[in-house]
Amino acid sequence: MSNLQHIQDSEMTVNNGSMFANASGFTVTNSKFIVISNDDKEKIQKWLDAPDCSVNFRVADDKRTEGTGQWILNDPEYIKWKQGPSVLWIQGKAGSGKTILS
Repeated sequence: MSNLQHIQDSEMTVNNGSMFANASGFTVTNSKFIVISNDDKEKIQKWLDAPDCSVNFRVADDKRTEGTGQWILNDPEYIKWKQGPSVLWIQGKAGSGKTILS
């Protein structure tokens, strides 16, 4: 039996749950099985997920005072950025209000 056939048979066994009941898949590395349980897979995916930015946005929006950041709309750099496709990078110390401006 070739290595490829052996891997395919093993994957089929793993996927139908008869060999490793809690495994959703595996990788063969240097002739070693690396088994990932469904729980571990979910934990890894959750850890890799992007943070929920809407929470920070709502908190920042609640702190905004009417007129906050209006000065930037007349700044030549902002006007130049808005007229063409480019990146606007606002840099400042922690707590200086960058999030509130967004």
